[in-house]
Amino acid sequence: MKRTLTYLFCLIAIFPAIAESPRAFLKAEYESMSKTINTNTGDTITHNSDFVLKIGQGQSFYFDPQTNRIDSLENDPQGKMMLKEADDAALQKAIANMNAGLGETWFDIREKMGINRGSRYKNMKNFELRTITVWDSQMRDRYRYPVEMDDLQWELMDSTKTVLDYECQLAVAEYHGRKWYAWFTPEIPVQDGPWQLCGLPGLIMEAITADGEYGFTIKGIQQCDEPLGDPYENPDKIFKSTRIAVLRMKDYGNRNRAAQISAMTGGKVNIQQPEYKENIDYIETDYHE
Repeated sequence: MKRTLTYLFCLIAIFPAIAESPRAFLKAEYESMSKTINTNTGDTITHNSDFVLKIGQGQSFYFDPQTNRIDSLENDPQGKMMLKEADDAALQKAIANMNAGLGETWFDIREKMGINRGSRYKNMKNFELRTITVWDSQMRDRYRYPVEMDDLQWELMDSTKTVLDYECQLAVAEYHGRKWYAWFTPEIPVQDGPWQLCGLPGLIMEAITADGEYGFTIKGIQQCDEPLGDPYENPDKIFKSTRIAVLRMKDYGNRNRAAQISAMTGGKVNIQQPEYKENIDYIETDYHE
């Protein structure tokens, strides 16, 4: 695998990129980790989800594959109809379950049917412009905002470890309110990594915050020749914003979810604000400042 990847990077250096639709030459799969606290018991709950990083010439696309699959279906007339029919069936089953006193909810049924999204967070990095374009959401609202790559400044350390049989070196950075430890491998010479982490002389294979509340671990990596990917942005339904503004909206919505749902439905749907668990905080915490 290492020899194959080395040969691949040699070819990339020799032949310039074709200036048509962007294509990826490398695909990395990551497991994302975050933690939640059960405020009744004090227990820490760990959440894991899968993300994909597609790397092309001078740019990359990071996304939740399940969410991207649903977004793709919604942008196709037949796929959109299929999703609507499945959602209608899930709703009818949920109503029947409620009338019968069964506990399976509409969300649970959709999950089994494979029509639930995962994380709506996704980004595209542009290494020439030194910017990251981020897409995220709060309730039904969709947002896009820029992040400067130069916000992230690494310090190389002497520590090493092996990840997926690659020798990795440790780097440390303070980034948007958290301290990050990242292990990268110069054997894969791309300055990229999971989420917004990038800028090291090699692919970031593993990263974790100093407090252990967030982290990423690579699960697999392979060469490819496929489209870089599409964020499926609908210009009529996207709000251009800033990183801090979106984080503050998400924080407010998380603390006032019941009131927001009631307002969105004109008071037709009322839920009790959950008290048994809460996020420790978002992956970026400098919105508090």
